[in-house]
Amino acid sequence: MGLALAGCHGTDWSHNYQDSFETPASTSMSYMPDTVAKAFVEPKNNEPSTQVAYYRPATPSYDDRPLDENIGASVELANYMAGLRATGLVPWITGPGPITVFAIPNEAMEKLSSRWSGGLMTPAMRGQLTHILGYTIVSGRWDEKTIRKTIARRHGQGIGLKTLYGDILSVHIEPQTGAILLNNPAGQTTRLWGQSFPQSNGVLYFTQDALIPVSR
Repeated sequence: MGLALAGCHGTDWSHNYQDSFETPASTSMSYMPDTVAKAFVEPKNNEPSTQVAYYRPATPSYDDRPLDENIGASVELANYMAGLRATGLVPWITGPGPITVFAIPNEAMEKLSSRWSGGLMTPAMRGQLTHILGYTIVSGRWDEKTIRKTIARRHGQGIGLKTLYGDILSVHIEPQTGAILLNNPAGQTTRLWGQSFPQSNGVLYFTQDALIPVSR
């Protein structure tokens, strides 16, 4: 995994938010993965019998909005966004970027948090949580097309993306399926959930599981 990219560590975007008036408007959008939207429960007794009364449509990701807005709108990323707020990392995804985020969905965040007594949201775990979430933030606009083209130019050799705190997140393509896989230096692997979602200041992915940066 020989390609290390310039990281975003050291760049302060905390006062450099996206200006809506300077961002070209777009009607382009895609629906983000969402398990909650499919949680339809049949009504009981004399409750309304129409599915409309219970069904919640999936949440759209708008191409002309920044990462923090689309992530914040996703119920599936509620725990991830809560972690970003608790660790003070939200400013890193509000600036002009470009930034690529490999966001961790609720179930994976809960599974990860259960590995520590009291969970990851306790003040004592703030440093660990910050490091884990920083491992999901990468400098550059790495949509699926760009990843595949870069790996193809390297004759199938994976690439290493430098994350917020300098850790390397490895990306490669599984030969058998053609799927994009992420892995850390310890050999842990996760797959992406769905497509890449264009953002006005970067790219958003949903992962199927959480990867932990390996201590150096």
